[in-house]
Amino acid sequence: MSNVMQVGPLASWGGEKGKQFLEKEVGAQFAGVSVNTTPPGGESPFWHAHAKLEEVYIIVDGRGEFALGDEVIPLEAGTVVRVAPGIMHGLRALPDSPSPMHWVCIRAAGEALSDIGHDAELDRDRPFPWNA
Repeated sequence: MSNVMQVGPLASWGGEKGKQFLEKEVGAQFAGVSVNTTPPGGESPFWHAHAKLEEVYIIVDGRGEFALGDEVIPLEAGTVVRVAPGIMHGLRALPDSPSPMHWVCIRAAGEALSDIGHDAELDRDRPFPWNA
């Protein structure tokens, strides 16, 4: 079965929390998808890594930085970042970004998401390189 939904214009992406998970709404079994908005100066609330899931981040608008292990990668519209399982990561929109950073995150692991469950390891104490 195929499903279609409308996430609206970029300005509405992510709703009040800045993140909207779409997999349940479209009935996806093997891929998780979210649309996200990070305001200028906003950042991930913590580092995280997944045990099984790989993630692909697609930057649609705005400018930012992606912390990928010890590396910091500049982000702009059109940047695509793949994160392998086990790699700590997080992102931010630059304070001087001309617009909020809008991005899509796709998560998959070659098996049903329901079989994987929540596989994230969080590190709430580690500062991001831009805050160190």
